[in-house]
Amino acid sequence: MRRTSSARTVLAFAPLLALGLSLAACKKDAAPPEPTSSAEPVEEVSQPAPMTAEDWIRANHKDAVSSDLGQLQYAAAETDLDGDGTPEVLVYLGGPMFCGTGGCNLAVLKREGGDLIQVSETSVVQLPVGVLDSKSHGWRDLAVSVSGGGMTEGISRLRFTGSRYPGNASVEVSADAAPISKPLITEDALKPLD
Repeated sequence: MRRTSSARTVLAFAPLLALGLSLAACKKDAAPPEPTSSAEPVEEVSQPAPMTAEDWIRANHKDAVSSDLGQLQYAAAETDLDGDGTPEVLVYLGGPMFCGTGGCNLAVLKREGGDLIQVSETSVVQLPVGVLDSKSHGWRDLAVSVSGGGMTEGISRLRFTGSRYPGNASVEVSADAAPISKPLITEDALKPLD
């Protein structure tokens, strides 16, 4: 009988013993394992490079780039014309598609994000091209050389109208103007578009 009562006692405590063992098994002794470095690295999204003068010429003057009439040449310079701290791009376009007896074309481009947006394009421009300290509608005036095509040789002051520079450089020629003291684009700056 004695055996039966001790067996009963053990059986009575068996559920408590099982509960204690299962709770002990849930105890946290160690920190969870750290994630391994085998995960794929996250690629950073890179910003596209800002548009260059060459990119702008290719995008906006495809007919001149692929012309059989002769090789397109250009020269570019950057300077802040509107005082916003971001330089505008001046692109002098040379070659048979852009030049006549009076000169070639000068494009003024503004950066917007990574793109170049055309502000104006002026024809009948000779080199050198410079920038004056004077301003019109908040933009610096341009000084360009003019000659040929029957006009008097001189310097033309291109004034910003509030939306663009004049379409023709022969509009305000001064035969007695001083030479351009700080040229941005010089006579020897032209190079072929690669």
